[in-house]
Amino acid sequence: MKSGYKNLSKDELYLISRAEFEKQKLITTPFVQKLFPDKNKASRVLFFLAKKGRLLKIEKGKYVLVPIKAPNQQWMPNEFILAALWMGTAPYYIGYFTMYNYWGFTEQIPRTIFVLNTAKSRKTVIQGIRYEAVKIDPGKYYGVQKIKIEDQEVCISDKERTLVDFAYNPLGSMRNFESALQTALKEIDVEKFIRYLKQFPVVSVRKRAGFLLRELGCGNKALEGLRKSLGTTRTIVLLNPFNPARQGKLDKEWQVIVNR
Repeated sequence: MKSGYKNLSKDELYLISRAEFEKQKLITTPFVQKLFPDKNKASRVLFFLAKKGRLLKIEKGKYVLVPIKAPNQQWMPNEFILAALWMGTAPYYIGYFTMYNYWGFTEQIPRTIFVLNTAKSRKTVIQGIRYEAVKIDPGKYYGVQKIKIEDQEVCISDKERTLVDFAYNPLGSMRNFESALQTALKEIDVEKFIRYLKQFPVVSVRKRAGFLLRELGCGNKALEGLRKSLGTTRTIVLLNPFNPARQGKLDKEWQVIVNR
């Protein structure tokens, strides 16, 4: 018997072979119960395959199959694929700090894979990698791009949408976003970025980004629609929300206190 099959029972081999034949990367309790109608048997097969390192548990009732050819179970799934499988059918995209690094907006390497979705907020650790599901309002779910990794479709935020998230959730300081925006303007679709900003439901983000875009040379015509999206609100916001001091010049056009 090949080394990959050692210590596996007939039922365990059957589950693995069926899953690999059907290209079923995510193993769920319902999938196993279809193979083994006896629920006790299904539970035993799942338990022992996980114990033997042939299934990686993502959360209750969800597992990822370790390929039978993996030597001594020394196998690490792609983090983006694992995030996609974790989300199941919920609308999601990999974003925040994970994408800031992916698109080259920062050299800081993220320690967590952030998965924005419309279903749940949760944290987990799988194979030593931290994953954080961040529940968002459906109105923030746009600008999503699909990429393929190992024949698996994965949803990520595109460059322009990632910049909007960066403006909303910068790395500890607005200076980081300013620097990223200045560099990114040479390589992004500015019109799309502004359109995404107009769609973002947080007015303070639109004000800060509009002010910075004007500073970086975006013309009045390009920013006209973004200005109109502010509506009649006269609420003054801080350019750097991490600095509570309201000291600095007031920019009346964008209603921003420049408190760098």
